[in-house]
Amino acid sequence: MERITTDDMKRIELEIMDEIDRICREKGLSYFLAYGSCLGAVRHGGFIPWDDDMDILMPRADYERLIAEFDAAKASDRFGLATYRDKSGIYPFVKVVDKTTKVYENFVQKTYATGVWVDIFPLDEAPNARDRAYVRGTRLALVRSLMVADPSVGSSPFVKLVKRIAHPFFSRMDPYAAARKIDENARNACARETDFYGDIIGEYVAGTLLPKAWFEPLEVPFEDRRYFIPKSYEEYLTKTYGDWRTPPAEEDRDVHVFEAYAL
Repeated sequence: MERITTDDMKRIELEIMDEIDRICREKGLSYFLAYGSCLGAVRHGGFIPWDDDMDILMPRADYERLIAEFDAAKASDRFGLATYRDKSGIYPFVKVVDKTTKVYENFVQKTYATGVWVDIFPLDEAPNARDRAYVRGTRLALVRSLMVADPSVGSSPFVKLVKRIAHPFFSRMDPYAAARKIDENARNACARETDFYGDIIGEYVAGTLLPKAWFEPLEVPFEDRRYFIPKSYEEYLTKTYGDWRTPPAEEDRDVHVFEAYAL
């Protein structure tokens, strides 16, 4: 396999995003660049310079339609879905991946590698910020992460020790079943229609309520493309990050660390 660079990953992610954007436009599905991708679009006109991934949010109904119709709608077999539903992915949300690549995440067992991806998180009906669905989702996510963690890697000697002790027990559990429970917990958090969405799976800040009124599509430049972000992006980004207009100090910048290869 040939090692690919961060710039290569960004180029491939844009090609994946082009495919998602095309399908969503053709099918009348709503999506929104989210988290660092939304921030990058507004503050930098594209990727945050030190970031190397893309995230989007979709209302649950549109999210489920994309999953159901993706294989028939995709323009190339190069693209695929990584999902717990067919055991092609270990996460409770879906990734659209480039199957001609492979990415090894530093803190995840190498057997669970997928291609370069774009993450898609569902927006679910949110009952209230203190609902037990958030607490349960956080607990389930922690257990799932221990199931797939690489015990040889940790952010500190203490974390490595804890992972090595816990690994024999948690590695016997089924991460796909755990991912399903997390997804079902989010999908069933509220049985009625409300005025709020929650990214209960992603949970950047647990219990965050996002008014549905914010999520009207606004088309904006992203690198040399145009994608959609929430029309009320200022409110969304402030809710998510606080002071998002000021870039963090260099030592505080989150950098994802992967090894990526072309097959």
